[in-house]
Amino acid sequence: MKISDSFRAHFLREILAPLVLVLLITSLGASYAVYWATSKSNAEAAARQHHIIQTSLSQSLSEMIIQHRSLTLWQPLALHVQHAPLNEAWLDLNVGAWLSGMFGHQRVYILLPDGQPVYQWENGRSVRPDSATPVRPSVTAALAGLSHAASSMKEHRESVGLALIDNRPAMLAVGTIDGDPTQLHRLVLVSIRFLDNAFLNALSQRSQLKGLHYADKLPGRPLTAACPLMSPAGQPLGYLAWQADRPGTRMLGVIAPLVVAVLLIITLICTLMIRRLWLSSLRLSQSLLQLSASEAQAQHLAFHDVLTGLPNRALVEERLTQTLGRLMRNPDGDNVALLLLDLDRFKLVNDTYGHHAGDDLIIEVAQRLTQRVSEKDTVGRLGGDEFVVILPAVATSAEVERLCEQIVDDLSRPFILLGSETWIGVSIGVMLASGDSSDRTEIMRKADIALYQAKSQGRGQYQFFDPSMDESIKTRLQVATDLRQALLHKQNLAVYYQPQMDISGENVVALEALIRWDHPVLGAIPPGEFIPLAEEMGLIIQLGEWVLREASRVSLAWPDLVIAVNVSPLQFRSPGFVEHFEAIVKQEHTLPSRIELEITEGVLIEDSKGAKKIMTRLREIGFHIALDDFGTGYSSLNYLSHFSVDKIKIDRSFTQALGVTENSMAIVESVIRLGQAMGLVVTAEGVETSSQMAALAEAGCNQLQGYLFSQAVPEGQIATLLAREEK
Repeated sequence: MKISDSFRAHFLREILAPLVLVLLITSLGASYAVYWATSKSNAEAAARQHHIIQTSLSQSLSEMIIQHRSLTLWQPLALHVQHAPLNEAWLDLNVGAWLSGMFGHQRVYILLPDGQPVYQWENGRSVRPDSATPVRPSVTAALAGLSHAASSMKEHRESVGLALIDNRPAMLAVGTIDGDPTQLHRLVLVSIRFLDNAFLNALSQRSQLKGLHYADKLPGRPLTAACPLMSPAGQPLGYLAWQADRPGTRMLGVIAPLVVAVLLIITLICTLMIRRLWLSSLRLSQSLLQLSASEAQAQHLAFHDVLTGLPNRALVEERLTQTLGRLMRNPDGDNVALLLLDLDRFKLVNDTYGHHAGDDLIIEVAQRLTQRVSEKDTVGRLGGDEFVVILPAVATSAEVERLCEQIVDDLSRPFILLGSETWIGVSIGVMLASGDSSDRTEIMRKADIALYQAKSQGRGQYQFFDPSMDESIKTRLQVATDLRQALLHKQNLAVYYQPQMDISGENVVALEALIRWDHPVLGAIPPGEFIPLAEEMGLIIQLGEWVLREASRVSLAWPDLVIAVNVSPLQFRSPGFVEHFEAIVKQEHTLPSRIELEITEGVLIEDSKGAKKIMTRLREIGFHIALDDFGTGYSSLNYLSHFSVDKIKIDRSFTQALGVTENSMAIVESVIRLGQAMGLVVTAEGVETSSQMAALAEAGCNQLQGYLFSQAVPEGQIATLLAREEK
């Protein structure tokens, strides 16, 4: 067919030229957008990293001055340094060893107002002032930089900042030791902690910065970021340098090929559109191809998970049925293994990073599982965070054990989500099917029971199904049903009260409300067994509010005593928690100040920002807050300094170790000193012997609780208990 010149010119002018112009503008716009996004992402990451390191240094300095203040405001130290000669052994134990062993301070000095040392501690040992050189010149120079700490010591002065000590960056804290107010010249306590490799490694892990190190001058490498270190006087001390995080560049590596691919696709589409104008027959061909692809995709989606591309529940069940059928035809062959996997802490990832990040995590988990098994095995996704692995030919259970261990290790490695490392875990239930096992539903049920057993025993592990598990589950379900009925009808449930004594052990200062369940068949069931059941069944909120209501009612009869009530982490995080507790106290016509809420450290870890708001609101209402089981979880000065609490309770494991383990007394004394420094009441749980009571009294504990004084008693015996203590 002959094509006229006019038609060709019209085609070039009206169709081809506009399409080329559109492609050119699209390419330039996409390139600029990618470049802008890359630059902005890198700049924001750099600013965020600088802010993180500055905040971390500021926090470290704040922690150091608080640690330093625990001695400068400590009256026993002020009394000791007023008498000559100084008791160096006492100072070694309570000053040098305390700041060095407890907080990592490498050098500690006690100076006269003129700068002459009277006590020196360097690198883990005491140095006699009369046998060593005076305080190092570099220390003296650094002290001079803290000008307000070198002025007249007629009142307590303290300061903290960065300095160069022996050409090494360090945190320097200085403060007067408070003693006799009439004393004109007070001694000065100086402590130094170097920004050495150990400190920088810890700071690097906490700040999630790679290759953090000290440099005396600004690094010249383009991929290295640096934050200047300044003395309080504004003098440069060097730089903290690290490997710059460049998420924009990483993003460019992902997006650039995609942009190129999109542009190629657009070009291809335009070419096809032009070609359609010339060859109308291709329209029908393209329609047929698209229809065929849609049918194939629909067929694929019917049996595969949309997110991961793995076999879905329907295909998994079909393959399991086929595998069991082959096993039935050859009962003397290899066994079949079914692995049910449930990700640990996946909900926390969704809540923290969002569902898009959760989807990315699911995809990465699917890839790791697929890479771990062989081609003959089946990896499927049942939904949510549940996966399944079918092993059609297993010779021994040892093979399955090795695979389970490898999967646990694979999924314990960190995942990168939104540029941050995230850790999860996995629990696995395993069912081995032999020649006499052909019921697919029964096999999956038993694997699910084994999975439940793995999760209940701490997660991050695997369990093979055992017939005893089936009976245990049935018993547990029956007990759970009985608990629901007991709570519904308030039968066989009671609130008992255990006294909290003052340090003399003679006066009751508070009562702790403890729930008890006397099962009509099984007898008394410990709270450690039925409280987790209540949490699993969603009854813990109703149970906790009932205990609070009972404690509020009892507080009316004993207005001089504080009633302590335990709060479950699930209850603490439930919507409307504060409002419900406030309403219950008002309904029972008591005061929130008569109620003390005991929470565990776990609620502070999972959502520290939300926990802080809740605790602040509770204290505004008037409730007292106690940190229960202190020392068994994530206890730190950081939590006590950021969260509003009135009391810390030393866990019974530390109390009962007094006189048994070597370091138990030192740990208890440290906790008590920490509480005293923060102005908190310290209560020791689990006191059972007079020797434990004496040791705690000597250490300065405020309150005691344990069987030495009384077990928990019902409400009707509170009067008798108080009368006995008054005698």
